[in-house]
Amino acid sequence: MPVRLHVLASTARHAASSSALVFRLVAFRLTPLLLHLSYFLAIDLLGFLALVLLRRSSPAAGAYRPRYVDVLFMSTSAVTVTGLATVEMEDLSASQLVVLTLLMLLGSEVFVSVLGLVLESSRQQRQQRGQSRRQDHAGRVIRPSSVTAAVRDEPDLEEAGNNINSQAPPSSSEDSSGDGDNHKERCRAVRSLALVLSAYMAAVLVAGSVLVFAYVATVPAARDVLARKRLGAALFSVSATVSSFTNGGLLPTNESMAVFAANRGLLLLLAGQILAGCTLLPVFLRLAVGATRWVARAVSAGRGGHDEELEPVSVDRSAAAAGFGHLLPSVPRAASLAATVVAVAAAAAALLCCMNWNSAVFAGLTPGEKVTNAVFMAVNVRQAGENSVDCSLVAPA
Repeated sequence: MPVRLHVLASTARHAASSSALVFRLVAFRLTPLLLHLSYFLAIDLLGFLALVLLRRSSPAAGAYRPRYVDVLFMSTSAVTVTGLATVEMEDLSASQLVVLTLLMLLGSEVFVSVLGLVLESSRQQRQQRGQSRRQDHAGRVIRPSSVTAAVRDEPDLEEAGNNINSQAPPSSSEDSSGDGDNHKERCRAVRSLALVLSAYMAAVLVAGSVLVFAYVATVPAARDVLARKRLGAALFSVSATVSSFTNGGLLPTNESMAVFAANRGLLLLLAGQILAGCTLLPVFLRLAVGATRWVARAVSAGRGGHDEELEPVSVDRSAAAAGFGHLLPSVPRAASLAATVVAVAAAAAALLCCMNWNSAVFAGLTPGEKVTNAVFMAVNVRQAGENSVDCSLVAPA
């Protein structure tokens, strides 16, 4: 038995080292375009295989069994967060819904941005280590000819030593000390931004899932819908939260959110998550960075130190230099973006209410529910594709 455990541990170590080697080769040798293409193709194919293997072995009588091309399309749709489906979501098993939820998360803009920041931080660390080695090597290099000439020309060895130090050119370590500090500062800032973005994503997903679960568990109307469709509250909560935050648009129900048109609280919760993962992401991330900076300063002040990792100029410049400036705009631009998003959503909701107030679109809904559905549809127009009304009944204008 101990021999088997030793073999398993050795195999696991070799597999981990091989995986790390492959990761370094792929991450640092490929161009950004090929790296993105390889990443999406890999998770798309893995998702396709998982969906095929997790198909129901004995579907119910008369139930539709998806073809391989349909499964591949669903996997691609989830990875690219397009929200297009060729099969009814309720025909999928719970395991397949979990796979689709995971694919939407792995292909979302926020998760891909986190991976990009992590790779950029690793690349800068490698450059910094290489630069440090070059500086150490340059500092150890001594020119024999210059030393001999100085000693020969000077009668006093002490004066010769002083002359050598004065005549020696400023080493490359002195010339590049500023660059090394800049590299180190940028690396810290990018790493800090990656941590803040990861924490932001985790907080939104966890809080959103808990709030949605609490709503569907306490509101009888929403709970009855899930019971009628034989959907678990936990699975629906996580899947709906991930779909909304990533703007994936693949919900576990065939009618999307139309079956919850009368549940204003649920629609508002998902609308907030859609905005948090799409148009208002830079605004909320700017607020998260500001809050993290305030906490870091408070902790540093308590310790009597000063933390420079989240300084405004450092983080902003580092994010822009790494190609992620769109995630962290300046404060005026963030305020302008927030005002634009709110104004456009309000205008779209007002127009939708004006043209469809007494039509079949909002049939059977109270005035408050009509306004909530109009706001939800206005938010979804951007990209998410989670409809709470029948779009075929909406006025052509």
